[in-house]
Amino acid sequence: MTLTLADLLPLSDNPADWDTAACRGDEHPDRWFPDPSESFEYAAGVCGRCPMMSECAAFAAETAQSGVWGGHEYRRGKAIR
Repeated sequence: MTLTLADLLPLSDNPADWDTAACRGDEHPDRWFPDPSESFEYAAGVCGRCPMMSECAAFAAETAQSGVWGGHEYRRGKAIR
């Protein structure tokens, strides 16, 4: 079974909220976890149209995630770009 980024998101007070995440079902999971030398423009662009952008970024910071969350790239919960 292939997981998407949205499958990793936490349950909120209203789990239906995460169903609206723009990344749900995205077919390019590798673009959400770029190497430091790779661009993250694709993922940031998807995040830019997402209604869950701020909640996603907060989740990444609070739970020390790495990858692109809420339009920013994180390493262990710290926004790096």
